[in-house]
Amino acid sequence: MSPPPAPNVGTSGPTADVELIRRRIVSFLCDRGAQAIPHPHGTLFEHLLGTEQLLRAWGCSDTVALGGLAHAVYGTDGFKPHLLEWSARHELVELAGAEVEAIVYLYASCDRTAVYPQLGKDGPVAFRDRFADRTFEPSASALQDFVDLTLANEIEIAAPASGDPAPPWLLDLVDQIQARASAAARLGVGALLEAG
Repeated sequence: MSPPPAPNVGTSGPTADVELIRRRIVSFLCDRGAQAIPHPHGTLFEHLLGTEQLLRAWGCSDTVALGGLAHAVYGTDGFKPHLLEWSARHELVELAGAEVEAIVYLYASCDRTAVYPQLGKDGPVAFRDRFADRTFEPSASALQDFVDLTLANEIEIAAPASGDPAPPWLLDLVDQIQARASAAARLGVGALLEAG
């Protein structure tokens, strides 16, 4: 079983104007007050920009990077404030496209207690959707995008300054899940942690 499909409206895919979509997401985040929501090391808006920047620096796709920019729109299992109810997914689809919204929904819907322990093991992952109260097996590509976004999110939160060692919890998480990440994300994470 897969996650509930996003409504099929809006723009998505390689023909979409990435910069236009990015501007619409940024405008939406500002309109919804992301700049005023506290987040470790600053505001939610700053965190979302930083997550997107990491994904782009690692060479992840525009779709994944835009998903990183909007990843907390519905809140997450680790961050309760939200800018849009998950039941209004069609609004994000219209704004960012179905592919970006699917990444955001998967990330936001994750029951971390159920999913994270599985990421360090071989084989399929029984992904627990905390919104729809169901479990399904995501595709390999959806899971890879989820892991890339997870790594960028957590590294941006940890924000190790150059020369400072990464916190042990981050090193443990990276060790646990990096095998499921894209090659680009693995290289980017490795370079960041070596520099830290």
